[in-house]
Amino acid sequence: MARENELSEEKREEMVVWAMDHHGEEIKRLIYTYVRNYAVVDDLSQEVFVKVYKNLHVFRGDSEFKTWIYRIAINSCKDYLRSFKHKVQQLVQPLLASGEQTEAMVLMSEERQELASIVMNLPLKYREAIILHYYRDFSVEEISELLEVNKNTVKTRLKRGRDKVRDYIMEGSGEYGQESSTRKRSL
Repeated sequence: MARENELSEEKREEMVVWAMDHHGEEIKRLIYTYVRNYAVVDDLSQEVFVKVYKNLHVFRGDSEFKTWIYRIAINSCKDYLRSFKHKVQQLVQPLLASGEQTEAMVLMSEERQELASIVMNLPLKYREAIILHYYRDFSVEEISELLEVNKNTVKTRLKRGRDKVRDYIMEGSGEYGQESSTRKRSL
């Protein structure tokens, strides 16, 4: 609690503004990888930085500031995914979607879009490891700390995730994770 007294309100605001400027877009992309809904990303991102502001006194410096913010973002995403609000949106979203493509998907090349789709359809434990390692350049050790799992667990998830992506690409066409009339693919 002593640290809370050390940081003035002005200093806390300054630190959060700096964090938003330097990590805001990364945090939004991370949040999207969990919730897969652009409409929710801004709300959760704002919630993350409010939590950072309120909990700056708790940050001990055991990890990098960026890692601590990512941990808050991941926990916020997991809380949201468990929430009633998310479950209701999951029921309503298909009715509202009507085949719209987001601007980001239109701008991606076909190959990148397909790869992103494959990665986004991986089970969460593989998806988060792959995204943090290959798209966010986190080390195995940093991912282990972020996800609060053993380093070997991270390595296993990375390998299995890569294997699932490779297997799907080798199989060819069709939507990943959906049944085909000739075979059933599963993640």
